[in-house]
Amino acid sequence: MNADLYRRLLAGESMTARLAPRACWTLTGQDRVRYLNGQVTNDIAHLPDNHACYAAVCTAKGRMEGDLFIAAHGAEFYLDAADELRDNLGLRLEKYLIADDAMLEEVSDRWTVSHIFGSPAPEISPDAFAIVNPRFGLPGHDVWIPGTAAVVIGDTVDAATLDTIRIEHGRPRWGAELTGQTLPPEAGPWMLEAISYTKGCYVGQETIARLKSVGHVNKTLSFLQAETEAFPVTGTKLSRNGREIGTVTSSCFSPRLSRGIALGYVARDAADEGTSLRAGDLPLTVGAALRVETILS
Repeated sequence: MNADLYRRLLAGESMTARLAPRACWTLTGQDRVRYLNGQVTNDIAHLPDNHACYAAVCTAKGRMEGDLFIAAHGAEFYLDAADELRDNLGLRLEKYLIADDAMLEEVSDRWTVSHIFGSPAPEISPDAFAIVNPRFGLPGHDVWIPGTAAVVIGDTVDAATLDTIRIEHGRPRWGAELTGQTLPPEAGPWMLEAISYTKGCYVGQETIARLKSVGHVNKTLSFLQAETEAFPVTGTKLSRNGREIGTVTSSCFSPRLSRGIALGYVARDAADEGTSLRAGDLPLTVGAALRVETILS
């Protein structure tokens, strides 16, 4: 991790996260809002123009088929997801497009999206547009531009620094915390904010609503912290009083918290804040991830 970039990011300096390659789609047509609202967990009906939200896409049984960011821009939605989801998620999003006045088009090779940290909207060329989206947990904007050359402002943030910020803010990542076996309500507070329980039906809604009515899931993604700079290796089993109760999914040292931190799935009865766990020989405590400090307008 680049300690200097990390320090300057927290001070609010404008810097760039190169997101490419990303799987990207546009959704157009008069039925685009109704159609997409029936496919994803979040409610996008009132998403403000040039803002983005986070959502999961599920099977009929409520298991995740992918996660994505949805940006509203004019009369279109712009969607982006992990590149490994390009084929399968694209087919899934098209699956229920039958008699709708909506068109989903993959534009991964025609648009490039980057992320610019900082509260002020970045100054960009007329052919690009900026979307308010604190996707890593810090204030920032996604910038979409046609072609393959990403918009870059200031220094480029390295992958290790980005992952540190992501883990500090409890953001799950596809392939680490999120897989095809994940139920969205298991995936921690940020994913819970991406689930609407009031908008009506969507694919997987029945299972997800039933989990809420029952009152719990069997495990939950938790933020874990050590008392020292040490942090557990990804994949380390978590235990409590000698009983295995979970697994570490991501970990790092947090300069801001001056300690080792991790994300991991923990059994429901061991996931309360303040609960003491162990990852091998390393003591950990269940805590609360950092929140976005500044609300962008």
